[in-house]
Amino acid sequence: MLAASVRYYLSRCKLSRCPLKKHNSLDIMMLSKKILITLALLFLILALTGCQDPYTPVIQQPQLASAQILGYSVQQRPIELITIGTGEEKVMIIATIHGNEDAGTPLVYHLLDKLRARPDFLTGRTVLIVPLANPDGQANRTRHNASGIDLNRNFPASNRINNEVHGQQGLTEPESTLLYDLVLTHRPAHIVSIHQPLYCLDYDGPGEEIARHMGQYCSLPVKKLGSRPGSMGSFVGVEKNIPIITMELAKEDSDLTTAQLWDRYGRALLAAITYPESPY
Repeated sequence: MLAASVRYYLSRCKLSRCPLKKHNSLDIMMLSKKILITLALLFLILALTGCQDPYTPVIQQPQLASAQILGYSVQQRPIELITIGTGEEKVMIIATIHGNEDAGTPLVYHLLDKLRARPDFLTGRTVLIVPLANPDGQANRTRHNASGIDLNRNFPASNRINNEVHGQQGLTEPESTLLYDLVLTHRPAHIVSIHQPLYCLDYDGPGEEIARHMGQYCSLPVKKLGSRPGSMGSFVGVEKNIPIITMELAKEDSDLTTAQLWDRYGRALLAAITYPESPY
């Protein structure tokens, strides 16, 4: 179409008055060719720049949750830590330190889904979750780990009792050592450890107020059971002064679906995270 327009212009030009009369036909053809090339380049530049939608940069959203392998059990099963949130205050939740008390594992995985859907619960907070602290015990359906040691009696508390079940000294097991290192590395504001089957909210150290706050959102009564020898509660709660709440579910809770577990205990876990504020 551009070539036709130029030819039309040249045919209508009266050479007696046109400045092109000083040029021969070859000069005119060369000039028209240059005009065509110039116009073609102009339209190409417009097509590549002015006719496109403005560039919108893609902003990468930060990863809300991340997972890592803390280490391995006696039988070389991985022990996972899931971290969600980036706030300064840290809350730690541990499930299934006793292998046959495993209702807490699906419960905390569902908690992760809820926190991803409602990141406002995480404002100013980071939640550290160990979904399965005793994978060998769960696989073998035993309270103890694969070495026959009760991991929740294997901490280096001053009240510990050395024996074949508790360990001849503190931290003889890889699983308890991982938890010990995790707590001392992060020093959370408070810890929730999920157990069965005593159906209550127990606490060690300065944890009573948090336990009562959680108790407003579930049917578990608050009870002080006492600090067991060599337990995480004795070491972390009493000796390190970190509030620790033992969330004892019912024995039959292992038969519930994840949705049923969440209906019973989910709000109490959220309350532990948002303490001292209400989760709703």
